[in-house]
Order: sequence, then C-alpha cells, then structure tokens
Amino acid sequence: MFYKQNIFLIISIRVLLTLIIFAFFSCRENILSSENSIGNINEPIKTKTKESYTFEINASKITFNETDDTQLNITRADVFVSVNNYSSGIVSITVIGDNKLDLYSISFTDNGTGQTAKIINHVPEKVRLEFINFSGNLKVRITKSN
Repeated sequence: MFYKQNIFLIISIRVLLTLIIFAFFSCRENILSSENSIGNINEPIKTKTKESYTFEINASKITFNETDDTQLNITRADVFVSVNNYSSGIVSITVIGDNKLDLYSISFTDNGTGQTAKIINHVPEKVRLEFINFSGNLKVRITKSN
C-alpha cells in the first residue's frame, strides 16, 4: 500500500508541475519587452485623458484610414509625432480642430520625428491617420500646453 501511495504522489506532482510550466510559458506570449512599449503588431494602443491623447502602433504592412476623436477640450496643445523602425510604406497624420480646420499635418516615408507644433486657440478634436502598406512604429501625442 505504501508503494501505491508513493506512485500516486509522484504522478500528482509531475502533473501539477507540467500544468504550472505550461501556464507560465503560455502567459509569457503577450508580455511586452522593455524595447517594445507599443504592443502587439497592428493593434493600436490609444490613451485618452482630459489633458492628453496618445496613439501608438507597431505596424506591419497595414493599409487603412481612421479618424479618431481625441476627447480633448483644450485650446492650447503641443503635438509630437514620430516614426521608428520604419521599413516600408507611407503614414500621414492630420490633427483636425474645431470648425473642421486642419491644425497640423505630416507624412512619413522614413524614420523621423515631426517638428513639434503648438496649437493655440483651437481644440484638437480629431486625429486622422492614413496608412498605405506601412511598416514601422508610429507614435502621435497631443498634450495640454502651458
């Protein structure tokens, strides 16, 4: 009887360890490395607060257009746009303000940082993003300016 209990205990421990190892490695699949804060490929991350809007994407050969509401209600803002790890395509960004005015517009066909712009006396209500076979990391940030 002692022999049967030991075998049952050993089998139970092996099954439990196998389940723990399987769970650990399957969960690690979606953990972001410190080098990639943007997230999964072709899945944008949007952050919206009262005083800032951020759109980030790690893109791989994507083609689509999107117009996103910033949900901002500020009349003084700084705009920052950058592309890193560029490998193909075109991305165009336009910040649209109240009265449907284009407040800021830039396109990228290579790595780069757009010139930081200030928006004064207009509310940056929307961001239009146009991707044509684009591969790279895009970051758009609009923050309240002092």
